[in-house]
Amino acid sequence: MADTMIGCMKIKAGEADLPHSPKRILVANWMNTAPTQRTLDGVLSFARRNGLSWDVESLPKFQEDTIQFALKSRSLDGAITDFDSEVVFPLFGGTSIPVVFLWKDAVLPTCPLRRMSLVQVGFRDVGRAAARHFLERRGYRSFAYVEATRDPAWSAERGDAFRAAVAATGLPFSRFSAQGGTFHVSFASRKELASIAEWLAALPKPVAVFAATDERARDTLLACRERKLAVPRDVAILGVDDDEFLCLHVTPNISSVAMDYEALGRIAAEELWRMMEGGKARRCDLEMPVLGVSARASTAPQGIGGPLVNAALDWIDAHACEGATVADVAKAVHASRPLLDLRFRQLHGGTVLGALNDRRLREVQRLLRETDDSVEAICGKAGFNDTSGLRRLFRRRHGCSMRRWRRINAPDAPRTPQ
Repeated sequence: MADTMIGCMKIKAGEADLPHSPKRILVANWMNTAPTQRTLDGVLSFARRNGLSWDVESLPKFQEDTIQFALKSRSLDGAITDFDSEVVFPLFGGTSIPVVFLWKDAVLPTCPLRRMSLVQVGFRDVGRAAARHFLERRGYRSFAYVEATRDPAWSAERGDAFRAAVAATGLPFSRFSAQGGTFHVSFASRKELASIAEWLAALPKPVAVFAATDERARDTLLACRERKLAVPRDVAILGVDDDEFLCLHVTPNISSVAMDYEALGRIAAEELWRMMEGGKARRCDLEMPVLGVSARASTAPQGIGGPLVNAALDWIDAHACEGATVADVAKAVHASRPLLDLRFRQLHGGTVLGALNDRRLREVQRLLRETDDSVEAICGKAGFNDTSGLRRLFRRRHGCSMRRWRRINAPDAPRTPQ
């Protein structure tokens, strides 16, 4: 199904025995991390779901000569890209094929759009999700944001939204500005790490630090080691992208905002399909879909009762879907129920029952995405004992029914009438 080529990769997205010739599609995006590779997964998912015979060539990094060669000699039928606009518009702007540009920065087009649709991707919800995560945990004396290298528009947007969301606390806010270089350098230099460490040392502790990317979260963690700042006791760190390789291969593991790149790929593919079927180029706005926050040790609750709450959360993560009760949790961590509830309110910003339901709802979402189980079956597997109660809770949390959520978030999953 796939064969490698110089500078790109070919993937067959449709059925091999379709009677018509496959459409040749170029996907050129920064696939240097696992999360952004999911954009390609979304493109392929859309093609398969709609029975399209698409031959997809993937260009995983910017290579001007390779792009030019592909546009001139590949007989392409369409393209999707998210490369920086200052390099994309000159290369793609004059082509006759339809192009979908996932526009993430502030540079305006330098040539007529012709057959290029601009999908403006916003990142305000990413910053808001980060703020909610920290505000639920409470106890911080300041908030801070670490910009991406070169601080592109999407990085600034995340930071601005985060600052606005925590402003109501009245606590100090600080921002670490990127120190030159280019965004395509993944991690900080030794000199910049020293600067981050000095900046962190001066902030009121404990401080909640939101980093623009998982790479910048890793930089922050390394900078904390420079000054012997404890994570998360002195500095709580939250990244973006939920790249498990980066987040799980450091100690402590890094919490991260997970974005739905597959949904972004499906949206881009749908727009390209519309243009290939005769639709006109257009410009539209899209807020980057956020799946939630993968909470790990770098933002674990601290203070008096912190170890108790952390032990309870670990037990809940392992046993909530077995139908565990609040009393079961208290017994497992050797604490009275009133004390455990008190510590949860102080450090977690919620209740033990709320934590149980949060874990069960994550399992509900997983089952909706990955299986064709009925709501009744999912209810039991996730540890809920009342289907109607689950339906009400799910609608209250997500603003839609479970059936609609599945249709939006798991378009390829088999369907069972509910």
